[in-house]
Amino acid sequence: MTKFRFYFPDNKDFVDPNFDGRSNNRTKYHRQYDDDHYPHQILAELPYDGMLVSLAGVGTMQKRGKYYDQELTEDFYFSGARKFLRLDSSEYERIRLMGDCGAFDYHNEYEPPFTVDELIEFYDRGGFDYGISLDHIVFPYFKDEEAKDVAAEKCDLHELIAESERRIDITLKNAKEFYVKSQNYQFEAYGVAHGYDKNSFIRSVKELQEIGYRRITIGGMIKSKTDELLELLECLNRIRESDTQFHLLGICRFENIPAYINAGVTSADSTSPLMQGLKAGKYYSVNPNSIRFSESLMIRVRQYDHDNVQKHIDKYRDELRQYISELQDNNGFDIDLSSAALSVNECVKRLEIDCLKKLQQYDETGLDLDVTLKALIAYERVTNENYLPSKSTESKQMQLKRNEDKYHQFLLAREWRQCTCGICKGGLMNIIFRSNQSNRRRGIHNLAIVTKHKNNVLKSINPAAK
Repeated sequence: MTKFRFYFPDNKDFVDPNFDGRSNNRTKYHRQYDDDHYPHQILAELPYDGMLVSLAGVGTMQKRGKYYDQELTEDFYFSGARKFLRLDSSEYERIRLMGDCGAFDYHNEYEPPFTVDELIEFYDRGGFDYGISLDHIVFPYFKDEEAKDVAAEKCDLHELIAESERRIDITLKNAKEFYVKSQNYQFEAYGVAHGYDKNSFIRSVKELQEIGYRRITIGGMIKSKTDELLELLECLNRIRESDTQFHLLGICRFENIPAYINAGVTSADSTSPLMQGLKAGKYYSVNPNSIRFSESLMIRVRQYDHDNVQKHIDKYRDELRQYISELQDNNGFDIDLSSAALSVNECVKRLEIDCLKKLQQYDETGLDLDVTLKALIAYERVTNENYLPSKSTESKQMQLKRNEDKYHQFLLAREWRQCTCGICKGGLMNIIFRSNQSNRRRGIHNLAIVTKHKNNVLKSINPAAK
């Protein structure tokens, strides 16, 4: 049966399980990590097949990690990865643990800041299932000679290639040492293939296979275009040993899973689904009768008491007073803000309250969509400087209209009401584009959707598994 595993990189992406977007309630005296839940704890179904943890993120007992403070680092080494990530119960036994060095986080350094021995200690004490060799990332990738010619006009191509070769040599040298030493430990070793063109990647994969690796990660392609990635994988598949498996580091464009599988890729890791929800406001959904997932633009309601909104009000106070009056006169919202006794701050706050109230009512009843949308757009107009009269342009107004249409489609579909991920049962206010808690929940919801999509794709490839 064809398999493809999706690994989610650990960046401390957990949430307060007691958060309620309707009342804004949270855990009292909240302690990060101690009181928080990971995605697999808060979702109704497993949102990934594995988790990837980097040494650069956790750190060592002597070197501070990028994401972990010293106390968490000590807890990680003492408890091991599975217990620390709360994967130590039987319901999560199918989730695999993969470790890597986190080369992206030190790509500006001349040499990796860790040794092979430090990396192996990290994997051993963490109790990882798979460990990736110590690499030094290579970023430039040239699809063909024409691409090199274009780059030569902007930079010193010979110097760029020389630096890439130096990093490839470091990566392969470390891979040899890592492979030999890893034989004394329980985790399975992955070698890292880097390159700046097809030939250098082919050379890396061949050498890794000669060393003995049958699990190889393809690194440094996170910035590549889809056609470049697929073309490269097709080339590498031709020189791949029959029992060699590829893993894509940091990149998983889920619509390409069938092509990945055909090229010998059996797994990939990516934070993209979560980040698209967290920062880009994307809400994913999947049709049970389709193998594709769709993206919706989540409605955004800025927090009135957030520093950015307060600075916005202070900066445009006089204009906002006039603009709110104009909106009132032109039936731009349905509440009465005509009293001269109301300050600009009070007006904006009342518009926020009106917007949130109507969104909650619509969430619960499905009624008065147009009234709800009207309140939403009114609040957007006064809290986004792009739509103030002094800043507005025809293109910006067209963008607002496009967003309004997308909001209308999203609210009308009410897909969150049918979603069974476990996040959406808390209602619209728990996933709107508003606070860190609701934004991160939306991203976690996306993890559940892409995994469901991935499983649907695998079922379509393996009919007998249906």
